[in-house]
Amino acid sequence: MRRTLAISLLIFSVLASATVASMLQTWSVKNTMTVVEAAIFDTGRPSNPYPSIFGVHRGEIKPNKTIKVSKLYTYPCEGTGGHTEHIRIWNESGVIVEANWTGYTGDWHNITFEHAFTLEAGKTYNYEIVTGSYPQIHHTRNLSTPAGYITCTEFVDANGIKYNNIIPAIKFY
Repeated sequence: MRRTLAISLLIFSVLASATVASMLQTWSVKNTMTVVEAAIFDTGRPSNPYPSIFGVHRGEIKPNKTIKVSKLYTYPCEGTGGHTEHIRIWNESGVIVEANWTGYTGDWHNITFEHAFTLEAGKTYNYEIVTGSYPQIHHTRNLSTPAGYITCTEFVDANGIKYNNIIPAIKFY
C-alpha cells in the first residue's frame, strides 16, 4: 500500500511539474517582455570643462537615432548654477521648438518642453542655446556621441568674443 501510494505521489509530482513547466513556457511565449532603451542625445561631461563662460551657442545636431525629446539638461560646472536660459531648434521646415528657462526653482537644470518633439535620425537640425552662469563646455568644433553628432558654428561669450570651438555639455531626453 505504501509503495503504491509512493508511486502515485511520484507520478502526480512528475505530472504536476510537467504541467507547471508547460504553463510557464506557454506564459513566457505569449507574454514576452521587450525592454527598449529610450534614445537620448547626450554630449556627456567633458574631461576638462574649464575655462567656462556663458553665452550664445550656435551649431548643428545630426542624430543617428530617432530621439523623442521632452527635456534638455545642461551639465553645470561644479558649485555653479550652470544652465540653459533659452533654446531654439529649427531646420529647413522652420522652428521645431523654442523654450525658456523658468529660474532657480524646482528642476532648474532642465528645460521641460511644453510639447515633446522628435529629432529624426539622419536629419540635420540647427540649434541656438543661450547659457547662463557656468555650464560645462566641450572645447571642440565637432563632437561625436553615441546618438549622433553636434557641431559648433559659433559661440559668442558674455564678453562678446566669438569662437567656433565651444559646445555646451547637454542632454536631450
